[in-house]
Amino acid sequence: MMKKILRARRRPLPAFAGILAVGLPMILTPTNGSPGPTITAGDSKANCVSLSFPDGILHQSMITAAGAVTGVTYNCLGVFANPTSSWAQWETPWMFSTAYDRWDAWLAESPAHQVVMGMDLIPQSLSDDGDPLTWEQPCADGDYDQYATALARNLVSYGAGDVVIRLGVEANGNWEDDYVGSTTHEMSTWATCFDNEVSAMRAVSGAHFLFVWNPNVCVDDLPLREWYPGNSYVDIIGVDAYDVDCWTLKSVSQEGWSAYFTDSAAVSSVSTPGDSNFPSLANIEAFATANGKSLSFPEWGLIAGMPDDPTYVTDMGQMFNDENFSFEDYFDSGTDAVSPLGPATPNATSAYSHVFG
Repeated sequence: MMKKILRARRRPLPAFAGILAVGLPMILTPTNGSPGPTITAGDSKANCVSLSFPDGILHQSMITAAGAVTGVTYNCLGVFANPTSSWAQWETPWMFSTAYDRWDAWLAESPAHQVVMGMDLIPQSLSDDGDPLTWEQPCADGDYDQYATALARNLVSYGAGDVVIRLGVEANGNWEDDYVGSTTHEMSTWATCFDNEVSAMRAVSGAHFLFVWNPNVCVDDLPLREWYPGNSYVDIIGVDAYDVDCWTLKSVSQEGWSAYFTDSAAVSSVSTPGDSNFPSLANIEAFATANGKSLSFPEWGLIAGMPDDPTYVTDMGQMFNDENFSFEDYFDSGTDAVSPLGPATPNATSAYSHVFG
């Protein structure tokens, strides 16, 4: 099975300059001059984007430039506050704690501006993928609540008390520092840890965060229900689904939407056919519906070296528009082996503009 190939969990770097263009440059005039909806826990259908800001400094001109390519007015940005080396760093997310980066100033410019921030449950210093209970149990016992409280207080003081927090991003993947583990005890203890941190952050005056529980589809057969934190602690369910089947290594245009959506190759290899808890895109959507939660795409995009795939974009857009989705966040930084929208992917870019613009 292919491991996770996509992670920009650090201060963003400039986009790769060596990506080759396919065809002629495509610059589209924005067709949607009005801002999109802001993220809510319901069916708000907000359009977000994860961009590469040199040295992490936010420039509105770069957001505007992305909108000029896609025809989408972006008021929502995705960013990663993980990994962190210590609790002190974990409590003070870099993009808000340093005014020079301008993230807090950008948030303050308009009530429509939102940030979706990825956070691990713990700093790297505590990580132990071989035995997650070494940190999960203390967290479940409440030992880390103080750090979650400090994080929330800091975010509120930075003017970021309304951000969307992807807590425990893709923790069903063993590449993550806060990997959930594989046993029932490990998974349930991870969920209690999530609950404790959410409760501690919500208790802070001025905090109005939305929390996303965010599996990845490229994983082993970890039952969704066994590490789900519970409806009281999750506002939105997220799913990261890039344009490559992690078992067949094919794109949607190569294998078809049904095979990709149901992850049929993986089900045949590691799961029981009909297993509703296997983390396929289809099952995660059904899980969200069964729990009365809106879904989201916190990360999606085309893999570099794969086909320019308008079919993937169109099918993802149709699912987003037809079902109960809160937001989608296209990973457009041009890093981590993901192709940006624009001249390198003219057909997918045209499809994206048609669906979301």
